[in-house]
Amino acid sequence: MKASEAIIKIFELEGIDTVYGIPGAGINGVYKYLGQSKFIKHFCHRHEEACVHAAGGHFRASGKLAVAMCTSGPGATNFVTGIYTCGIDSIPVIAVTGQAVTSQLGKDAFQCVDIAKICAPVAKKTWCVTDPKKVVETFAEAFRIAKEGKPGPVVIDLPLDVQNADIEFDPAKYTPLKFDSPAPKQEDIARTIAMIGEAKNPILLIGGGVILAGAEKEAVTLAETLNLPVITTYMAKGGIPIDHPLNAGHCGIQVGQPIGNKVFLDSDLVLGIGCRFTDRHTGAIDVYRGNRKFIHVNIEKSEIGKIFAPDLGIVADAKKTIDALLIEAKKNGKKSSHADAAKLPQLRKELARKVDYDVKPINPHRVFAELNKFFDSETLFTTGCGITQIWSGQLQDIDKPRRYLPSGGAGCLGYDIPAAFGASVATGKRSVAVMGDFGFTFHVQELAVCAANKVPVIVVIVNNAYLGLIRQNQKYAYQYECDVAMPENQGLIDYVKVAEGFACYAERVFNPSDIPSALDRAVKSGKPAVIDIVCDPNTDCSMGGALDNVREFVY
Repeated sequence: MKASEAIIKIFELEGIDTVYGIPGAGINGVYKYLGQSKFIKHFCHRHEEACVHAAGGHFRASGKLAVAMCTSGPGATNFVTGIYTCGIDSIPVIAVTGQAVTSQLGKDAFQCVDIAKICAPVAKKTWCVTDPKKVVETFAEAFRIAKEGKPGPVVIDLPLDVQNADIEFDPAKYTPLKFDSPAPKQEDIARTIAMIGEAKNPILLIGGGVILAGAEKEAVTLAETLNLPVITTYMAKGGIPIDHPLNAGHCGIQVGQPIGNKVFLDSDLVLGIGCRFTDRHTGAIDVYRGNRKFIHVNIEKSEIGKIFAPDLGIVADAKKTIDALLIEAKKNGKKSSHADAAKLPQLRKELARKVDYDVKPINPHRVFAELNKFFDSETLFTTGCGITQIWSGQLQDIDKPRRYLPSGGAGCLGYDIPAAFGASVATGKRSVAVMGDFGFTFHVQELAVCAANKVPVIVVIVNNAYLGLIRQNQKYAYQYECDVAMPENQGLIDYVKVAEGFACYAERVFNPSDIPSALDRAVKSGKPAVIDIVCDPNTDCSMGGALDNVREFVY
C-alpha cells in the first residue's frame, strides 16, 4: 500500500481519533487517506501554530494523544512555537509536516526547509524520513517516544515522494511499541519515609508530573496518611480539591499564593514529586532552599539536580513512587506532627487575596471572583501569558485535575483559544479561554474554527488596555513607561464586532455586577462567545523576586 495509507492505518491502530491540521500541496499525499478514514476526525484551522496548540489542549484535558499536521515550508515553521509550548510543558503530540521531494532537499526548492533540524532543540525527537521503508518503524517509534518517560512532542517530516511511495505493510501485524516506566528503589522509599518522620514541618509538593501520571488521588491519599500539607505548582493546579483540609495552595513568585508561600517557607523538608523547580516557582534559589531538605522525584534523570542538588533524588514514575510510599507509610504507621496542618482551612481564609472589589472601572480581581462563582468544577480553562495569566493562577479556584490548562513554561500568547477548542473537542466539556486584550489579537482567527464546528468556547477578555505585565516591569524595575499603553483597546478597537464577524456571540461589560448575566447570556447563546470586560488599566499584580519578598497590591 502507499506509505500515506499506512500512516493513517497506524494512527488508527495507535488510538488516534483526531487530527488538527491544514492541508497543503506538501502533505496532500497523507490527506488523501486521512479523508478516507472512518475513525479519525479532522479539524481545519486558520493558522498552523494553532493546530499544535489544539492538539496539546486535546491531551492536556483528556490524556489522549492527538495529531497536528500541516504542509511544508512556512506551514511547518509555523509549527515551531506550538512544538516549543508542548515540549516545555511535557505534553505529547504527534506533529507531521509535509516536505519537498527528497531530490530537492538542501537545494532551496520552493517551500523546502529543514524543519526536523529547526525543531530539534524544542521537540523530544524529530525525523525527516527519506527512505519509504522506514516509515512504519519511524511512526511506531515516534508514538513510543512521545509517551515514554517525560512526555513530549515529536516531529516527523515527510517528503512528498516518500508519502506516495509503495511499501509493504500489514495492519493486522502492527502492534504499538510497549515501554515501561522506572520504579523507585525500596531503599529510597524507606529513606523518604524516615526523613519525613525526622522533620518538624514536612510538606508534599506536587507538580505537573503527578497529573501526567494520573496519580493525583494517590498523592492526596499519601498526604492524608502522613498528615502533610499539599502545595501545588502552577502546572498541578487542581491536583487537590479546593476545600481539602490539607490544601496549602500554590507556591511561587508570580502565580503563587500567600498561603502556599507561607507554608513553604515554614517547612523544613519538601517532598517534591513530578516538579522541576523552575524560576517562576522558586524565585531566588537561596531563599527557596534555605535550610530545608529536599527529596526530588522525577521520571527524567536530567531533572534531578538541574536547578539544585536535592538531599535525595529518585528517578522514577510518579505513580509508582507514590504507591510505594503509601505502602511504606502504612507499614510505618506514623504521621507528621506538622505545626500548621490543622490550621490550613483557617489560613486559606485569612491569607486569601481580596477579590470582592465593587468599583468601576472593574478591578481585574473581581473578574476572577465571578468566574469562580459562575462556572462549575467540570469547566476547562486555558490561559496563555501576561498579567492575566498570573491573576488567573493566583485567583482562580480549580477543584479537579486536567481542568486548568495553561501555557506554563512558554507563556505563549495565542495559545488560549485553539487549546480551549482542542480541550472541548477531546472531552465534550465547556472550555473558557481567559486572556488579556492584547493576547486576544493573537490567533483570534481561531474563533472561526470554533464557530464552524459548533464548539462553544467562551473567551473572557480582561481588558486593561495595556501590555499589563510589561507596564508593571517597566514601572518597578526601570522606572519608566514606553509603548505599553493601548487605550484604543477600550475605545477605538471593537472586539465585539471582531467576534461577531467570526459568527460568535459577544458583548462588552463595564459594571462588575453585570459580569454574571453576561456570562449567562454567553452560555445560553449556544455559540462561541466573547465577553470583553473593561477593567482598570492601572491595577498591579502581586509578585516579587523571592518567596519572602512578594509585593502585595490591595486597592
